[in-house]
Amino acid sequence: GDFAGNYIHYGVREFGMTAIMNGIALHGGFVSYGATFLMFMEYARNAMRMAALMKIQNIQVYTHDSIGLGEDGPTHQPVEQIASLRLTPNMSTWRPCDQVESAVAWKLAIERKDGPTALIFSRQNLAQQA
Repeated sequence: GDFAGNYIHYGVREFGMTAIMNGIALHGGFVSYGATFLMFMEYARNAMRMAALMKIQNIQVYTHDSIGLGEDGPTHQPVEQIASLRLTPNMSTWRPCDQVESAVAWKLAIERKDGPTALIFSRQNLAQQA
């Protein structure tokens, strides 16, 4: 394979992705970030919780936040995920509604050094985020 570039392709391995992000952050010199569907943050929960407990800086980008994901079925419809992220100690959770809030959330996530940040976005084509 071609291993050049700045991206690590994990496939469908949310826990592995998040655990490796923790290791990259602990090594130092990088701000690690990863992305997956919001519903699948459940698979990464243990590694994400460890990042929060250890106050490790990493940025989790979660997409497809909506019960309007009817074409993907109920297995892809997040309901309780945002509440559980907001309840996690030392986790900063953002659900921006427009471009301005998205820019502010990214800025704060990059500047934050004392814990992980979750940025949550919709899959729907919203005019204010287009």
